[in-house]
Amino acid sequence: MPRFEERFTVQAPPETVWGFLLDPKRLAPCIPGCEDLEIVDERRYAMRLTVKVGFLSTRQAIVMEIVEEDPPRRLVSKGHGEDKLLGSQVDVQTTLELSPEGQGTRVAYTSEVRVLGRLGSIGDAVMKVKAGQLAAEFAGNVKAALDRDPDRTG
Repeated sequence: MPRFEERFTVQAPPETVWGFLLDPKRLAPCIPGCEDLEIVDERRYAMRLTVKVGFLSTRQAIVMEIVEEDPPRRLVSKGHGEDKLLGSQVDVQTTLELSPEGQGTRVAYTSEVRVLGRLGSIGDAVMKVKAGQLAAEFAGNVKAALDRDPDRTG
């Protein structure tokens, strides 16, 4: 599975960052291509994601589940998405680690992504570039949102 890593620092304490990452209304605008994000239950989230990869555009219905958490330090989630029209599936596992750094928080996340079906046939090189772009955009969006208004509650 291709692996993607991002690290960045935000000017907010770990508890604030943790709350932000678990708030769908605040997090959704930070996820590239996210059209909708909602809480299914206390451990699962559902989202609709549209992304253009190479010459294909995919619309995935993804369910993410928190499989491990140690608030406000570590969160591991697994997700499965499917685009029935395109005949493609995506499996993802993401690990987020938060650590205090000065007056802020160092955010480190790693995602492992597996793509099957027509979307997977595009090739690893194209998928790796696109996933890297999405990871960097997500990190930039989260940093901008937290640096702009870290104490907003929703």
